[in-house]
Amino acid sequence: MLTVATTVMPQPVRQVREQLWETFHGVIDDSDIAHFGGGNYEQRFLSRALAALAARRLAKCTAAEAARFVTDGIADQGLDAIAPMPQSGQLLLVQAKWSDKGTATFDVEAAKAMVDGLNRIENELYSQFNERAKTLAEQARPLLIDGETVLVIALMGTAVPDKPAQDVLDNALAEFNKHGDRMKVQVLLARDFHAQIHADLRPKPICLDVRLDDWYQQKGELEAYQGTVSVENVADWYEQHGSALFEQNLRAPLGITVANAEIGHTLASQPTSFWYFNNGITMICESLKAKHESAKAPRSRPTTLDVSGASIVNGAQTVMAIARAMHEDGETAANATVSIKVINTQGDKSLGVRVSQAANRQNAIEARDHIALEPVHESIKANLRAELRKQYVVKRGEPVPAPETGCSLDELALALACLYEDADQAARVTSSTENLWEQGESGSHTLLFGREPSPQKVWRSVQTLRMTRSAVYELGAALTGREATVAEHGAFLITHLIFRHLDAASIDDVDFDWDSEILDKVLALVPELVRRLAHTFRSLYGERAQVRTAFQNAETCRRLAEEVLLELAEGVALPEPPVKERKPRRQNTVPLLVDRRVLKEGTPLYFVAHTEPERAALEEWLTEDERRGQATWVNHRTKPILWAYDRQQYSPTGLVTKMWWEAGWDDRPVSNQGTARWFRTDGRSLVDLAREIHDAEGDEDPDSGN
Repeated sequence: MLTVATTVMPQPVRQVREQLWETFHGVIDDSDIAHFGGGNYEQRFLSRALAALAARRLAKCTAAEAARFVTDGIADQGLDAIAPMPQSGQLLLVQAKWSDKGTATFDVEAAKAMVDGLNRIENELYSQFNERAKTLAEQARPLLIDGETVLVIALMGTAVPDKPAQDVLDNALAEFNKHGDRMKVQVLLARDFHAQIHADLRPKPICLDVRLDDWYQQKGELEAYQGTVSVENVADWYEQHGSALFEQNLRAPLGITVANAEIGHTLASQPTSFWYFNNGITMICESLKAKHESAKAPRSRPTTLDVSGASIVNGAQTVMAIARAMHEDGETAANATVSIKVINTQGDKSLGVRVSQAANRQNAIEARDHIALEPVHESIKANLRAELRKQYVVKRGEPVPAPETGCSLDELALALACLYEDADQAARVTSSTENLWEQGESGSHTLLFGREPSPQKVWRSVQTLRMTRSAVYELGAALTGREATVAEHGAFLITHLIFRHLDAASIDDVDFDWDSEILDKVLALVPELVRRLAHTFRSLYGERAQVRTAFQNAETCRRLAEEVLLELAEGVALPEPPVKERKPRRQNTVPLLVDRRVLKEGTPLYFVAHTEPERAALEEWLTEDERRGQATWVNHRTKPILWAYDRQQYSPTGLVTKMWWEAGWDDRPVSNQGTARWFRTDGRSLVDLAREIHDAEGDEDPDSGN
């Protein structure tokens, strides 16, 4: 691992630097610079590695091949890499400039040195090159004469060569292109290298042959085919590519489930009936080409689709079950066929996401599954791998990496909720981790991931959460009474307190020693926080208040956090419990129902007028269109009512006000209790459901608004 200071190093430069080290260290010949120490060695190595990356990018060769082109060192004659490529008739002459700050430039002296090296090859002065360059220069000259030569300027910077340098290069081009355009200049900047290392880390496009029977081509704006494919063909895909087949699916295969077991049973016992009982597979791709077996009547014979960039966006469970059945009893299962739809999205990622979401609506898809395709998570995954060499598992069903090698979306979302400046997020996840996937202006996912966290923030926050939860769990096993209850239900609030008390402001700073300044202090701090939370809670709310429900309440968590942090900052000793008992402030109806996930998405609701004048004013208007009195529930903090009449979302109170106005009720009141007018099919209103929670927890009546 390189150890050069990174305080002023921009993130893209840092990521390129990490990948140059990982890709080329031990591959590029560094025998002549091995005696240098620290930064002196590193800067020389990075310059060589950048030249190699430039050669590999343009020559489209392997890292080992690119490393053999590197000539950098004494007597390289201004050419850091010489890449003769006889098969393509091209010659690359590279000069590379590395800068930790991302400010490398190419001046007139560098241009003169590069042209001087070019002329030495032209004049066959091979002996003037170092040993690495000598042989390459000899191989380069025939291509300099008869092929295409590219002068490659590789800069870890943002500025193109200045005019004096460009003039030197233009003069050289004029000389060498007198008898035909055989030479050009290509400049590669920091953005090109950053894009290259991320492209290298992305999975290679999957190419498949999809042989269709009983097929037809769908007419429309997109190229698409539908037909029947043998399960043997499907099993071969999985054998070759594994879970990479599901890269753009909402979720990975979920393993052994009731549904998957039934698929396997059908394949084993009724393979010829499998097509009738299965929903089939939906595949998207970046390109496809149909190879028909008949020119006159292509529909009369099978056709094979040559598919590139393939991803199965619906049917992952079916594919896994097929692969398992073929492994267990291939002779029987091979008699089955399955329906398949193949859609060419032409590389349109947003369209691919829409197809994936639409194709999965009929299945048990959770809010978290839709989150998995958000672009921010793909970016986190790429940056975490590029900079820290850690894995980031996003989809439900994918294997979770070993703790030291990476983390999952679930872990990161929990960690960022604890890191959030307001204890509100810790309260939400204590209530239900499903709250993490809520989107919208006040939704947790939007607040936590609206701005992509840096790789440092990702990894450090997850490490801190892991260590804190482990310490709280170990401590809780030895505690009794109120402190044991705090340990049982307060891990997320305690993690939040650790972040705030130890000051996580430097979490993005790559030079900050997170281990010694934060992690090493967690084990000693956890017992202190548990004791203080228990005493502070007793002091504020008395002996009878329930810790579990209080830690699910945002206002209570905020107050507890501020009290504990203030006492820690001022060095206050643990206070005695006050005589006065206070209850936690009750939570409003809609946020309470959302936090507790009392109602599932899509729960039917119906409207009931609250007073006789209201009933009389709305009765005829409601009768004219029954949809006016119907709605469904959406787990949204401000607009949880999806009105059947116009399919728009409203707050309970806002929708009632709109209904009064549209019904023409001139004597309508100024305000209303909307949560008391929308009922579930079991006869309980929204406010009734909230009141049941408050009654069970010993709180006052729920609010009358929202």
